[in-house]
Amino acid sequence: MLDAVISPEKEATAAETAYLGIIDLLLNRELRPGERTSVYLLAERLQIGRTPVKEAITRLHNEGLLSVTGRSGTVVNKIDRDQAGQLLALRRTLEEFAAETAVKHVTDKAIRQLKKCLAKLGRPSSTAEFVRVNTEFHSLIVSLAQNPFLTRFYSQLQIQMQVVTYLMERGVNPKEVETRQKEHTAIVAALEERSAKALKTALRDHVLTTERALLSR
Repeated sequence: MLDAVISPEKEATAAETAYLGIIDLLLNRELRPGERTSVYLLAERLQIGRTPVKEAITRLHNEGLLSVTGRSGTVVNKIDRDQAGQLLALRRTLEEFAAETAVKHVTDKAIRQLKKCLAKLGRPSSTAEFVRVNTEFHSLIVSLAQNPFLTRFYSQLQIQMQVVTYLMERGVNPKEVETRQKEHTAIVAALEERSAKALKTALRDHVLTTERALLSR
């Protein structure tokens, strides 16, 4: 697909589309750890111009999900357990930070949205669906802190966690789904109580459970 002359705004939108398209390829396991690809191949698969694909690859390279080398082209990085542990530790810190003010801004509407996520998380049709809804659930909680800098930073972290979590999962484990569902329910209950202490504890316990499950694989 040939690149056309487009405005900076449209180019930015195309780069974001390319970025999300590559993320989807990773989540659908159409791109696997260690696999080689290229700007040309990705542009063809996504039906997007090469320029925005190059920008998306650069972004993913900076985020540690792809490696770019001269002759070898673009390679999907293999999952590093130490990196996964670091991401989970950072997620735990950010969520606990958000909890302090999230309880002050939580609304009945937000609780209803979280409970809708709970229903989906309790009966996921696939690992991919679980990861996506789980991301929505936790991102909503962080957004309640009403800190745009935190929300933006956390959103970026969640994209990386989404890919790492999905690639380290080995299918939906009913026992783990049940455990995580109980923890998600405790998180919502803490928000309903407007208790920052209970919310921090529930979030911390949940991330530690996730960390143990992923890093034991």
